[in-house]
Amino acid sequence: MAGRHTLEIALPGLDCAEDAQEVQRAAGALPGVRRVDVLLSARKAVVTFDPAVVDPRAIHEAIEQGTGCCGTEPSPPAARPGPLGGFTRQVLTVFGLVFGGVLVVVVLGEWLGLFEAVSRRMPWPLGLALVLAGGYPVFWSVARATRRGRVTSHTLMTLGTLAAL
Repeated sequence: MAGRHTLEIALPGLDCAEDAQEVQRAAGALPGVRRVDVLLSARKAVVTFDPAVVDPRAIHEAIEQGTGCCGTEPSPPAARPGPLGGFTRQVLTVFGLVFGGVLVVVVLGEWLGLFEAVSRRMPWPLGLALVLAGGYPVFWSVARATRRGRVTSHTLMTLGTLAAL
């Protein structure tokens, strides 16, 4: 149809269903926007709109101003899925080898008591520093959500991690 266009908007900061609802509300409130689908796992929004009524830049601005969670980025054009090629097969092979190696280390480390020995010798502050450094992106997301007065699944995960320490 001539009066309908589709716009894909990347939302790199999108990390929970509540943020997805905010994006949907902000874009859907514009006149000329007919449909807003927010894909949380892909971190993008697909907006169907009438270009005679609303400008794509206005949609970006509405999302950026109407949500405190995430900025927008222009999405790259969608690539056609191809067959399982050489590069993908290599990546999956390396992934399988790394996963298998980690599994062997974990199983042997548990059976031989290596993890218990390391746990006894590692100072508590060093363990806390490693957890904070490794979980920095999640902890930062929890801090932003807390400032907005929200509790997300990441908040509960963070409390559980700190309690386990």
